[in-house]
Amino acid sequence: MRPDRPAQGGWARPLRATVRRELRLALRQPAELLWHAGFFVMVAALFPLSLQPEGATLRLLGPGVLWVAALLAVLLACGRLFHDDLRGGWIDQCVLAGTDDGPPLALLVGARMAVQWLLAAGPVLLAAPLVALQFGLGGAVLPVLLGSLALGSAVLVAVAGVAAALTAGLRGAALLAMLMVLPLAVPALVFGTMAVHAAQAGRPFAAELQLLGAMLAMAMLACPPLGAAALRAAAAEE
Repeated sequence: MRPDRPAQGGWARPLRATVRRELRLALRQPAELLWHAGFFVMVAALFPLSLQPEGATLRLLGPGVLWVAALLAVLLACGRLFHDDLRGGWIDQCVLAGTDDGPPLALLVGARMAVQWLLAAGPVLLAAPLVALQFGLGGAVLPVLLGSLALGSAVLVAVAGVAAALTAGLRGAALLAMLMVLPLAVPALVFGTMAVHAAQAGRPFAAELQLLGAMLAMAMLACPPLGAAALRAAAAEE
């Protein structure tokens, strides 16, 4: 007898179903995916219009502008991450599955966060190279920019997921989640822009990217259990 195999297979099936469910819902509303990229492009593209169009000024401010635009785009996409799931009963089903030899709620929350990163940050990362050229951020700087945005946006999605779980079911959940996450997003914003500025100056930038990677590792370990605990409490109050 191999008692572990059925449990593992049973856990893999709901995780795959969760990923497929979220992808299907996103594909039914492709305008949402375009909105994330459109908001990022709009914020980043309008900023240079208020400045003198000097190459040195744009290159200096470009990393910060792109990071702030990406931060806002990701947070707007994650503000109501679990709101509809709680109203529709998906959270209740996940809680019951965790007590009946199903996957723990933390695993399902982690899968939900991973899909949300793909849906929220994916369009932003695809549009980032075009916007970066407007600020003169090309060549060897562009891979550093994309790498820092990829790591930092994953941290933001994880932290925003916890905030969305804490505010699920409340009025103005998106605004409350954004207010909670903005102070916590400062370290990722600082390290991300520092990495790009170091690449621009020809200095080593590995330390900043490693710090972002360490923040992501900590977020992957801490945020799914915290989000699961918040959702379990919210489901009990419903």
